[in-house]
Amino acid sequence: MAHKKFVGKFKSLDIVTAEAAFEAYGKDLNEVFANSALAIAETMTNSAEIKPKIKKSIKLVNSDLNALLVDFLNEIVRMTDTEELFFSKFKIKITDAGGTWILQAELAGEKINPKKHELRADIKAVTWHMFELKKGRKGWTARVVMDV
Repeated sequence: MAHKKFVGKFKSLDIVTAEAAFEAYGKDLNEVFANSALAIAETMTNSAEIKPKIKKSIKLVNSDLNALLVDFLNEIVRMTDTEELFFSKFKIKITDAGGTWILQAELAGEKINPKKHELRADIKAVTWHMFELKKGRKGWTARVVMDV
């Protein structure tokens, strides 16, 4: 499924069957985390239809940057499931506190309304299968596979 309005932010990958996958891009960690969250949102629904009415904050700490991204994305999935929220706006701040990574995120969205929101894949969890977070010459890339 192509998302033309998000060219350069992420692309869907059709490399697995009972799972969905994407690659997200960013000039820095904040942007690659935000674009990964956007890819999660787009996997579940059309994020353009989500009004940023409800704001939620997430703070996570981890010594492993890879685990921080997996934890962050799984927290979005958890909030979608337990609080019945879809998100469309993501403001991320990642700080390296000398061997410990701190993520502070502000998410904005609204309650899920099946009459208004397109229901795409129901993500169960972000997995470690084929996971990759790497820094290249042009910035960061994250490859993420999700159980759906």
